[in-house]
Amino acid sequence: MNDGGDTNISATLPPHIGRYRVIGVLGRGAMGVVYRAHDAAIDREVAIKTIHRRLLRGEEGAEWLERFRREVRAAGRCLHPNIVTVFEYGEETGAPYIVMEYVQGRELRGYLKDRQPLPLTNAVAIIIQVLQALGQAHSAGVVHRDIKPANIILLADGQVKVTDFGIARLETGNSMTQCGMTVGTPGYMAPEQFQGREADRRADLYAAGVVLFELLTGTRPFTGRGASELMYQVLNEPPLVATRLNPLLPSELDAVLNKALAKTPDTRFQSAAEFITALENTRLVEREAAADGSTVLRVASVEAPQVPAEAAHSHGWDPTLLAQTERLLTEILGPMARVLVRRTAQQVGSPAELVQQLAASIPGEQERLLFQRRMRAVIGGTITGMMTHTASSKMGSQVSGSLGSFDQSVLETARRDLAVYLGPIAKVLVKQAATKAHNPQELYQQLATHIPTSADRQAFLKHTPAIAD
Repeated sequence: MNDGGDTNISATLPPHIGRYRVIGVLGRGAMGVVYRAHDAAIDREVAIKTIHRRLLRGEEGAEWLERFRREVRAAGRCLHPNIVTVFEYGEETGAPYIVMEYVQGRELRGYLKDRQPLPLTNAVAIIIQVLQALGQAHSAGVVHRDIKPANIILLADGQVKVTDFGIARLETGNSMTQCGMTVGTPGYMAPEQFQGREADRRADLYAAGVVLFELLTGTRPFTGRGASELMYQVLNEPPLVATRLNPLLPSELDAVLNKALAKTPDTRFQSAAEFITALENTRLVEREAAADGSTVLRVASVEAPQVPAEAAHSHGWDPTLLAQTERLLTEILGPMARVLVRRTAQQVGSPAELVQQLAASIPGEQERLLFQRRMRAVIGGTITGMMTHTASSKMGSQVSGSLGSFDQSVLETARRDLAVYLGPIAKVLVKQAATKAHNPQELYQQLATHIPTSADRQAFLKHTPAIAD
């Protein structure tokens, strides 16, 4: 479980649960309380999930208890680096509890609270790990049925952990029936869940599609206010179009998301592996050979998706300058401008470099020049050498060292041109292509193969340096 709750010791805190010494409270939910505790036997911290005693009273108490025990069996069968590990099940004075891996991270919903999109490579890297976790669970016959940002934890090293199999159901013939019981979180529920029909692994993949949509756009594909309006949209209306909300996304993502969010389970992705393959086909994910001869997925590492404004200010930036920069860039790029400005402010050391980095993210040349001109007025002076001095500036270090027979300035220009379409991964691709190409024309031709759409490839190739006389 994640370290996101109140860990202060209170008078009502139990001193021990089983052999575990309770330290604090990590979270409270509809089913129970999650405590942070210490296992003295092997000197490690754990998370302990308990169930509310009131749920065990009356006629439904036995059903709730069976559901809780089923959670342990389900989660215990799901051993994977991207799934929170269950260590033990126990009961104390008639109250059951689960001992789980204590994960120090942040729930994904924390990164989405400002309704801002994440960088494309971050979003894909996160959802790939979620899909890998689901693939393992589904192969063990387990359906999560409540995939949502609150159940996805992002660790400091970029690893993702899926947690809370509290409503997981074993895909077996003798599983306990739950007639009339609708489980899940409305914003992420598949149509069949709203209809009270049985949900299988494809409901999990639907929810993963909703999470991916939200990561890429800052909003969910259906925005109904309340359960009734939301249910009508999910059952009857097409989802919003991601590339209209975030024009910087590759157009091929719309088809992937539409398939993930299909109304009927049979027309969705049938497995997590199929979902991952669809992302591979957009060139956002690649496979590479491992040392043992197998293949592994290669995606960009997850970086901190959101930088608080106060953090940027603490690095010496004028808050007024950042606010004006966000306003001007938002007119061109939309809501994602706020995230770009804050993240870029952590990476550069001067207003000139800030403008140079942000300008590289603007696709259109006229809009890019307009942004630069407006920013000169904001800064209060002429930004010299903004596009021509990159070889000797700090930006020149973006593509470090001389690769092949290319000048540093050629490589940096290629990186900047490619970043318009692919983002930060452009730096890696330029380095790779520079070791194989013999001239700038070959370099640009090789780089163009990584751009998903034909129109964008042609636009990129127009920047190919002319052959010298």
